Amino acid sequence: MRDMVFRITAGVVAFYHLLLGLVCLCLPAAALGGWVRVFLGVDLEFDQDLLLIGKFSAAYVLVFGVMMALLCIKPKAMSALVLPALILFAVRLANKLVFIAQIEETLGVSRGRSVFAVVSLGLFFVLLAWSRPKPDTVKQSS
Repeated sequence: MRDMVFRITAGVVAFYHLLLGLVCLCLPAAALGGWVRVFLGVDLEFDQDLLLIGKFSAAYVLVFGVMMALLCIKPKAMSALVLPALILFAVRLANKLVFIAQIEETLGVSRGRSVFAVVSLGLFFVLLAWSRPKPDTVKQSS
């Protein structure tokens, strides 16, 4: 059961990050506003500077999606990637909690959307930590 929970969680996380990364990398500035509103709940006007920062950030989001996809497909073989994923979720959760008021005020994100993000990040962290695969140990003969 833990293996299935891990695979489903990693798969959902992978899908979200792969889709977000590809959308941000491939779409022009005019089309990004609507997608960013759907994914992040933020209304942004994309000028060339923000677009470039978004493209750089999207590359990291895409790589994280690939990492989570590898964990979904081969959890035991890729178990060394679980700790970096958990660290990233912990940092994102702490970041969201520390800056929640500023994110809401500056970017206009609703309180409900912020709470949903905190709960989602916490749930993903807990599910991945609880169900993480243990690497196979090699039996040594005496």
